Amino acid sequence: MINNASGTVLIYSIHRTEHWFRHLGQNMGFAQSHVVSCLPGEGDYNVVADFKRHQTAFYSNDIRKSELLSADEVREITARCRVLRFMGARRAAAMALAMAEAFNSVLDQTRPDVIVSFPIDRYVSDVLAILGEKRGISFYELTVSALPGMSMLMKKGVLCTHEGMPDPERITRFVNELAAPLFKPSYVQGVANFTQFRFLKVFAYFRLRGFVFWLISLWKGDRLNLHYLDAQKFLGHKPSLSDRNVTKLVDYQWREKLDAFDRSKRVLFGLQLFPEASIDYWIHDLELIEHEDLLVEAAEAFSKDGYCILVKDHPLQFGFRQLGLIRRLLSLPNVVFVPYEVSGMEVLSLCGVNFTCTGTLGLQAAMAGIKSITTRNYYTTEGDFILLESRADVPRLPQMVKDFPEVDDIEARQRRIIAKQLQSSFESDFFSFQGFDPQKPALGATELGRLLGDELRQFMAAEHQHGLKQLDAV
Repeated sequence: MINNASGTVLIYSIHRTEHWFRHLGQNMGFAQSHVVSCLPGEGDYNVVADFKRHQTAFYSNDIRKSELLSADEVREITARCRVLRFMGARRAAAMALAMAEAFNSVLDQTRPDVIVSFPIDRYVSDVLAILGEKRGISFYELTVSALPGMSMLMKKGVLCTHEGMPDPERITRFVNELAAPLFKPSYVQGVANFTQFRFLKVFAYFRLRGFVFWLISLWKGDRLNLHYLDAQKFLGHKPSLSDRNVTKLVDYQWREKLDAFDRSKRVLFGLQLFPEASIDYWIHDLELIEHEDLLVEAAEAFSKDGYCILVKDHPLQFGFRQLGLIRRLLSLPNVVFVPYEVSGMEVLSLCGVNFTCTGTLGLQAAMAGIKSITTRNYYTTEGDFILLESRADVPRLPQMVKDFPEVDDIEARQRRIIAKQLQSSFESDFFSFQGFDPQKPALGATELGRLLGDELRQFMAAEHQHGLKQLDAV
């Protein structure tokens, strides 16, 4: 068991978080903390040089597996990463294997007891988590909680929860807050003026950013660095100039079109940020990663069953959404594209069904007593959600909705959902990384480090105890 005076934590930092993560590590209460980075010149340990060397060798020899990663593991790593999917099988394999070699060296040198980072969203952190698991080292993902002012820890999208029921008064307080009609997640800011001009501003900025990153990658001789690659226009999910016409597809008479449908026959498709990295790493059925095809197939099923489908895009996706998905959806009968300015909660209140793979609207729908279709994720509780576990289930979704009972005790459902969130969340300033100054660290960051260390030690102790019980059972 790890105590406050021992142990080593390894932290994987991303762009603009190195100093913040280092400060967290220094305040977690471990004997040693190390920051590892895949960005040039950052981190206590840097994998860039080793990655480049190994990548060249693996690619030149067309190697698709190694002692660290099997061929199946490489294929799955590639399938889940929004960058590697567009790199070609040979290059993707070389990059995954090279990153494994680079991280393996860091693990040998640091010998950590635990690894911490943000949620796994691309291949670099995925590789590190896989290597850690093979060594018996847990990779914990720190992220913002669905509960305001709180953070939580996950492992591949599965909540790390404490035993015991939370205080009933706290449950009531958060039920009232999340069930409020005007509630929106802390990471969604108020954005207006969804015009073509705004789209062009966003598009131009990120196209220029991608070009600058390409020049930097050439200058530094690091063109395969994930940070630079992720900004490049050749990636299949990046928008083009013609996608500005998404504003022309918005239907401002959407409310009138609802009148022909009973509320139970209205389904909200709340589109998420795309590519939705969390989906890629939280689902088990890899076919669900084909997110746009999944949405269209689901819309086809509901359209054939006589539903009105209201498509509501994520406000932070404006300027990034490709026109193709919206056109494919609108080609189906009874599909309406709701204006960006309209609140998702307003649309949700008019529907009897909600479909979103992992988005917060799925949580809010269940809290409101609406039938909520979602993949199994951090907020789902048994019996309160219609769970999409397999691509094969998509054509059956309308029937699954019919078979799912109406909620008979909405307060009990709300309390179950909030209780689960409270069992995994701790009050802290997750967004203390914004504008963090290492010379004048914010008190919220220092406190987050201390609380994070406490949380990690509790979960590590529980894992250790669970391991002992398994040994006793053998």
